[in-house]
Amino acid sequence: MQISFFFPAYYDEATVEPLALLADQVLAEICTEYEVIIIDDASPDKSGEVADRVAGKNQRIRVIHHEKNLGYGRVLQTGIRESKYEWIAFTDGDMQYDVRELPRLAAEAYKGAKIVAGYKMSRADGWKRELTSALYNNTIQILFGMKLRDADCAFKLMHRSIFEDFKPSLDYKEAFLLVEAFYRAQRKGTKIVQVPVSHRPRPYGDSSCFSWRTARRMAWYALRGAVFGRVLGGWK
Repeated sequence: MQISFFFPAYYDEATVEPLALLADQVLAEICTEYEVIIIDDASPDKSGEVADRVAGKNQRIRVIHHEKNLGYGRVLQTGIRESKYEWIAFTDGDMQYDVRELPRLAAEAYKGAKIVAGYKMSRADGWKRELTSALYNNTIQILFGMKLRDADCAFKLMHRSIFEDFKPSLDYKEAFLLVEAFYRAQRKGTKIVQVPVSHRPRPYGDSSCFSWRTARRMAWYALRGAVFGRVLGGWK
């Protein structure tokens, strides 16, 4: 198996190195070829410097720097575009997900799945995030008729062909492009498998991903996608 594995770095200077090295170790055990890509989304801390130092010591690791902060959605697009291998895996840079569980996702790919999506067995961010996540996932399931249990779980393994048939909107500042990708794949009968994964408290710092502004944008993406993508048939 050949895997391109990437993760964003934004206020993650304490976890960039251990995550990159752990990913390198895990991928070496399950892959014939692989790469680890760190995407520095113009992080104000030393995430970019740490990433460069780690990559300088390991040819399997490389770094992409955004000149300005573009947001999580654009990080995903950068990672997908820059990945060179058949399979694309990604997670967040804060180590709330355990990369050592990646072999379980890979096992489902070997069985024929083109999308292997993790879903959190329990969320480690407190009841507010758990509530907003539940509302979001239920909304996605209703609006798009999808059986996706955890749309915002940032631990997935996907075949690169999933992204070859469409170009996600550049205004996706969050991870909504994955909802579009899943919807298109489901309509085509693509084999999708969902795997339970662990979710741990953030070991360093506080999460900067969620805000009510983010929630409003995601709601807008969902409504626009439901009308244009599903009702008007724009997502085929």
